[in-house]
Amino acid sequence: MHPTTIIRGMGYFVPERVVTNRDLERWMNTSEAFIVARTGIYERRHAAPSASLNDLILPAVTSALQRARLAAEDIDAVIVSTLSPDYHDPSQACLLQGVALRPGIPAFDIRAQCSGMLYGMELASGMLASGRYRHVLLVCAELLSKRMDRSDEGRNLAVLLGDGAAALVLGRAGPGEGGVLDLTIGADGREFQLLTTAAPGSRNPTFLSLSDVEQGRHHFRMQGKGMFEHASNTLARVARQMLDAHGLSIQDIQLLVPHQPNVRLLEAVQRMLEVDPDRCMVTADRLGNIASASLPVSLAIALESGRLKPGDLALLLTYGAGATWGAALYRS
Repeated sequence: MHPTTIIRGMGYFVPERVVTNRDLERWMNTSEAFIVARTGIYERRHAAPSASLNDLILPAVTSALQRARLAAEDIDAVIVSTLSPDYHDPSQACLLQGVALRPGIPAFDIRAQCSGMLYGMELASGMLASGRYRHVLLVCAELLSKRMDRSDEGRNLAVLLGDGAAALVLGRAGPGEGGVLDLTIGADGREFQLLTTAAPGSRNPTFLSLSDVEQGRHHFRMQGKGMFEHASNTLARVARQMLDAHGLSIQDIQLLVPHQPNVRLLEAVQRMLEVDPDRCMVTADRLGNIASASLPVSLAIALESGRLKPGDLALLLTYGAGATWGAALYRS
């Protein structure tokens, strides 16, 4: 296995404001005991009401560039994954480019939901392999606290949500370096209805109407039981497929770094894979579910804290609405 793409630098940012389960008790019809029992989440980070998504992205990008020892002018393309952009259109990537990057470079958003990091890395790897790009900036960022539905219909999803951003400077791996050993992504549109937002959308008579807002059609709606079963089974399946393809067992992996839907789902995946919990990176208990930012924020924390050391082999896993998924072997 020879690495193709390497992370030259990673940065992340989560807001300072800690929102506990007790705080949520005051906002909606729920309880701390219920949240912990069902999700394993104790707290999450929420941005200030005045904050924009770009406010979360910029410090993550600055940190990633510093760690890569590069300047903004060295970035040749930018990809952003988000389901909570500052504007419905145009892209968050163009907004970011206009304030922090070099004019003229390609800039676009992707919508792979919580699988955004691995989908973005697959796209960036192709761009880097073409030889036309030296460094691609991949950003995964969410401001989900502004998409919380505090009603009884939306509370079971709302209690999961946190805010944050991560940025990766990607380049081509050189001789003797680590990096991406293998990466696979996939989707199954038959599971589209597991988590959807009905409005705004052109399927409706009008793109967005007052009745859409009054009926809560602009909020996430999740089929919790179906999502839990499909997500946990899919994460375990793609992990086994990636390991089997390279003649590896879970014991050959120094750290499992998955998307962070909630702690209970991660515990189910750990049981299916028979992996020691100490070798699974978990941040959902204190950061909640940050959608596409969950995986890269967790990876950045693992690298920063020494949980993932130079030379270690990591298995990255993700799953998102759609349904989308991905898996990657990464040598740090």
